[in-house]
Amino acid sequence: MKKLVVAVVGMAVLALQAGVSAWGMDVHRLITRRAIEGLPPDVKPFFTARADFIVEHSVDPDLWRVPDLSGELGKEDPNHFLDFDGFGEPAPFTNVPRDWKAVVQKYGADLANKNGRLPWRAEEIYNKLVTAFTDLQKSPYAADNIRYLSAVMAHYVEDAHQPFHAVSNYDGQLTNQRGIHARFETELVLRNKAALKLTPVVIAPIPDIKAFFFDALLADQPVAAAVLAADKKAATGREFYDDAYFTELAKQGALAAAERRFSDSASAVASVWMAAWQKAGRPTLPVDGPRTPARIRK
Repeated sequence: MKKLVVAVVGMAVLALQAGVSAWGMDVHRLITRRAIEGLPPDVKPFFTARADFIVEHSVDPDLWRVPDLSGELGKEDPNHFLDFDGFGEPAPFTNVPRDWKAVVQKYGADLANKNGRLPWRAEEIYNKLVTAFTDLQKSPYAADNIRYLSAVMAHYVEDAHQPFHAVSNYDGQLTNQRGIHARFETELVLRNKAALKLTPVVIAPIPDIKAFFFDALLADQPVAAAVLAADKKAATGREFYDDAYFTELAKQGALAAAERRFSDSASAVASVWMAAWQKAGRPTLPVDGPRTPARIRK
């Protein structure tokens, strides 16, 4: 297939973004806000009062990748994906251990980190969020911790629902389709933002947070393959990734796939927040946002 060139300078920027972002920062924000809007009455006032903060900081983990910050498991970059097919195991990848230490023991630390560790990083942040909810009645900082950890948690949930965060061919680099990551997650979605057909947010129980992330990433596998096939058809005979290309990409099913995973992601974010709150014992959440404390006079 003839190698296409970008039609506008903006697309070059989006292509660069693929290496440091999932769903694109604007789309991360859209998904997070939709999750807040779909929350049930028990928790919605708390999140609504802090919506702007949570939405804006839902992109922070991508920013952490730029200075290469490290967490408990190591550098930030591998925390955003899990490429099942990079382990040399047959689908549906039941031979890939669900315990991180077992993964390292079986494949070695280098390959384990190369293929990513999203479920384990998500479990780490989820446990911190549960603790923040639990501390709500005894710590003056708990509400602030909840809002920030909720934003970070949203990011990792959303990453798990981006199909190209579960496959080794994450940017079409193995099939001469470079840039599909950004074309799918950002440009296609934003071009059709006003007409997106999204399903309502649905809260589902999450008894096992790590298993939940594994299931989400496994569901990405066939979606990634379908989007790559749609891209190949849309690009055939074209010289540019222009309006005609994106129209054909949508027609070939990539837009419907984006809509499904966008909708699934918003429901998943809301469900994970609810699960953390419930695991913490359903504490009463303050309705109002942070207040400036009064000065103490002697």
